[in-house]
Amino acid sequence: MVSVYEVVRDRILSSLEAGTVPWRQTWESLSPMNIATRKPYRGINRLLLSGHTWWGTYNQIRRAGGHVRRGEKASGMVVFWSCFDTEKVVNENGEQVTVALQRDRPLVRYYKVFNLSQCEGIEVEQAGEVRPVATCEDLIARNRPRVGPGEPAYYPAGDRIAMPAPDRFASPEAYYAAFFHELTHWTGHASRLNRPGITEPIRFGSERYSREELTAEMGAASPTAPR
Repeated sequence: MVSVYEVVRDRILSSLEAGTVPWRQTWESLSPMNIATRKPYRGINRLLLSGHTWWGTYNQIRRAGGHVRRGEKASGMVVFWSCFDTEKVVNENGEQVTVALQRDRPLVRYYKVFNLSQCEGIEVEQAGEVRPVATCEDLIARNRPRVGPGEPAYYPAGDRIAMPAPDRFASPEAYYAAFFHELTHWTGHASRLNRPGITEPIRFGSERYSREELTAEMGAASPTAPR
């Protein structure tokens, strides 16, 4: 029986073999979001669902008033994991309560999902104002990077980060995920960590490029807890 870990590994490897780096984000596509909860995916799910913004299971899409087009197959997968089980017990007051019990081994499952381009009869209203998150703004202020307008990018030659306006993103999480991705690249400058993926010539799709992009994506995921 194929494990969830093997499914995740094979999906990432197949994307790399096709010339796609699955952890690279752009501001146009934003961070992948769930169509039912309107919240961004976290952890490994961000890598698995990159390239499209809105995703949902077959039932989530139906409940949102849309439907998957005939012949479409699920193009994404979402990994769910939990280190706890729940159990109902009777407490000292004779009341039935639910308690969490730590599992010996984490429970890992995956679900098939569709992106919005595979659906009909459903539209998602993009969010408007993105309110600043104090902890994220504090971290940016303490590092004091040079930031200018433009698509999300870091330019080592000028030691400058480019970012669109916050209101171009679907949520604060999406905005700060893109910002911290570029800020992590910024840490590799010769005057800081002197990381080869930033300071030395790099070829798109190479191992060094992939390693630097993975480093940046992990940095982008760190300001908020994974789902």
